[in-house]
Amino acid sequence: MGVSDLIWGRLTDGMRVDDGGTIHMARYVHPRCEPEIAFLIGKEIAGPITMLEAQDAVAAIAPAIEIIDSRYEGFKFTWTDVVADNASSSGFVVGAWQDKVVDIANLGMVMRFDGAPVQIGSSAAILGQPFRALVDAARLVALEGERLMPGDIVLAGAATPAEALRPGLHVSLDVQNLGSVEFQVAR
Repeated sequence: MGVSDLIWGRLTDGMRVDDGGTIHMARYVHPRCEPEIAFLIGKEIAGPITMLEAQDAVAAIAPAIEIIDSRYEGFKFTWTDVVADNASSSGFVVGAWQDKVVDIANLGMVMRFDGAPVQIGSSAAILGQPFRALVDAARLVALEGERLMPGDIVLAGAATPAEALRPGLHVSLDVQNLGSVEFQVAR
């Protein structure tokens, strides 16, 4: 997608889709979705942290699907463009929160459209260990003079390439040891 460095976008309450909920294509330009892991922050994170501190700061972990979209046709953009476009962040669905699972380094992940697998991957594809994404998130927000607060949700990043959405789809994600999450795309 033309991005060679870490980027981040903001997730808002207005972007959250209930687990099992429905999205409407009219709200998007050409949406795609990606399998992710979500962290629920339990302790304030202010500044750079270690992997152990990242693990300690997490209250819970859940399977998640990010809905990405772009104003740029075919998702063709420069690094500056994608940052200006909120890192293509457009929506997210979070499954049931689970107690902290320390070993999330290599969990199998299967994303399905209408029950058929479209992406099969591993949480290891998220920077080699999803907690590294939280370490990087803490560093990046600190550079902006911000911090992660209890109750914040951080998505670790995509475990596989994104898949284009279309009306009528049922999208689901199963993550080994974490559970599942799903949503519908309205016709």
